[in-house]
Amino acid sequence: MKRLSIFEVIVAFRFMREGLTQTLLIVLGVGLGGGVIIFMSAALAGLEGNVVRRTLNFLAPIVILPPEQVARPLRRDEPAGVAAQVQPRSQQLRSIDQWQKIREQVERTPGVTAVAPVVSGPGFALRGDASRSVSITGIEPETYFPVIPLDKKIVAGRITAGPTDITIGTELAKDLGAEVGDKLRLITATGANTTFTVTGIYDFGNKGVNARNVYVPLRSAQSLLDLTGGVSAMEVRVSDPFAAERIAEGIRASADLQVDSWIRTNAEFFAAMAAQIMTNTLIRMFVGLTVALGIISGGILGNLYDRLGLWHRGGLPAGEGILTPCGGSSSLRSV
Repeated sequence: MKRLSIFEVIVAFRFMREGLTQTLLIVLGVGLGGGVIIFMSAALAGLEGNVVRRTLNFLAPIVILPPEQVARPLRRDEPAGVAAQVQPRSQQLRSIDQWQKIREQVERTPGVTAVAPVVSGPGFALRGDASRSVSITGIEPETYFPVIPLDKKIVAGRITAGPTDITIGTELAKDLGAEVGDKLRLITATGANTTFTVTGIYDFGNKGVNARNVYVPLRSAQSLLDLTGGVSAMEVRVSDPFAAERIAEGIRASADLQVDSWIRTNAEFFAAMAAQIMTNTLIRMFVGLTVALGIISGGILGNLYDRLGLWHRGGLPAGEGILTPCGGSSSLRSV
């Protein structure tokens, strides 16, 4: 890059000094435009990070489920006059086949940081005359906490791994009138029931989750939901949440399983986020364009004033001489 000569530096400073008002306006415009761009970029990044952090507090980026049960027609080569209707099968709670092997395979996938096997199913929580429908989730604390930071959301009591210990949300505790140390009963659709002791109460900051999810030890959930030795899902944590769909596609291609990412299940949210990012980009582009046009127009006006001799006040009188480049050096000549 060509270095500025002493003459060019002197002329630039003289121009800025003589057109002081114009210089201040240009500097102010550039500062305001740059400030707006920086503020909008920081605000959008903060909003996006906050939403993602709050969402992934209780939602795994990737969830692996057993393949869907599909009804297949038993009769083949139907004659033209026969119309067959195949009704979809109801999806029963079942285990992932060879889940230990699949877990090891998923843990070796690039970008995956943690895998937690869980048993999840519907049920009812009863205490006295009060009852609420809940989602029963059986977990292993040592593998589940790296995926979902449940231990950091405890507001009363603590999480223990006893066979009859249960952790419930603040909303469910309020609905049932339960506190740490109280007992409640879980009942499933098959009629199985077990009495648990509330050892911890959590708060994810989401009313629906706080009222619905209950956490029990994995083996207790397996027994309660009649899934002995099996798991109904595996929840996966990844290093980059926005790469979850790409990682899920790789897992889906290597195993005959149903693999859902939080990007796929929250498509409308990401569509709204993409529209917001596009709007922010357009605003920043137009602000930058406005600042650039302001600088260019200031330069054009300055050049015009210089030619008309309108801005040259307080400078050297005519005939005194000005600095001009001559042979690569600075010299004085009469005007």
